[in-house]
Amino acid sequence: MNIEKIKKDLAIRVQRVMDSRKQSMTKGSQSSAIVKSWHDKVADTEDLIKKVYDTLNEVLQCNGIQLTNSLEYDSLISDLEPTVHDIVLRNIED
Repeated sequence: MNIEKIKKDLAIRVQRVMDSRKQSMTKGSQSSAIVKSWHDKVADTEDLIKKVYDTLNEVLQCNGIQLTNSLEYDSLISDLEPTVHDIVLRNIED
C-alpha cells in the first residue's frame, strides 16, 4: 500500500468535497447572512465527517486496498488524519 499516493488522492478528493460544500453554502446564503444554531453546526460537522470517511473508503476501493481488521484501519486513519485535518481547517467557516 502506497500511503503517500492514498494521502494525495484523499487530499484532492476532500478538497473537492470542501469546495462543493462551500459553493452550496454560498448559494444558500446569497440573499442574507444566515446565522446557524449550534445544533446546525454540529449536524454540518457530522455530515462533513461522514463525507470524509465515505471519500476515504472510495479511495481505498479505487486503489484495490482491503484492510483486514479495525487495527489496520485505525492505523491508516492516524496516518491520514493530519492531512485531512489541515484541509478542513483551511476551508471551514465558523
